[in-house]
Amino acid sequence: MTRAALALLLFAFGAVSALAVEESAAPKDMVMLTVAGAIANTNRGPLDPKRDSLFALKGISFDRAFAFDRAMLLGLKQGTVKAQTAELGQPATFTGPLLKEVLATVGAARAKVSIVAVDGYTGWLSPEDIEAGDWIVALAADGVPLGLGQQGPVWLLNTRKPGEAPSTTQEGHWVWSKYFIKVGE
Repeated sequence: MTRAALALLLFAFGAVSALAVEESAAPKDMVMLTVAGAIANTNRGPLDPKRDSLFALKGISFDRAFAFDRAMLLGLKQGTVKAQTAELGQPATFTGPLLKEVLATVGAARAKVSIVAVDGYTGWLSPEDIEAGDWIVALAADGVPLGLGQQGPVWLLNTRKPGEAPSTTQEGHWVWSKYFIKVGE
């Protein structure tokens, strides 16, 4: 076999392997969280204004992204945050994948991340915030999945000291009913 034929065969095998990896990473169920922006790993293509009508309605656009379903999020390293939120009114134990793991899965650049909720509210975290905190993508409170009416199905939060209220610079950090993360400006 000539070198050119061998090189072509290896290239073809690599392309098929890469396609198989991308297909295996595709969500099999309802997408709960989409991450786009400065990411290296993707499993979906560009925004389709008809299919992705909520993104389009909120002015969100991307050329490529990574879509997570619940099983994919549960397959990542999980974290626990104990917090009392004004929304739930009593202390609860929240569980879900670590934000650091979500970002590592998509090969996110070390950059500011913007977190968008279903109602269009946007919070953000700096790389230093992410590294210093125990941020989780909460999927459940006290073992019960968060529903859309209970600030779910995905909520970004971390542990606060007892009695600690968010500062004016942190007010947008606890974003509930989130569905989109943009990495970078």
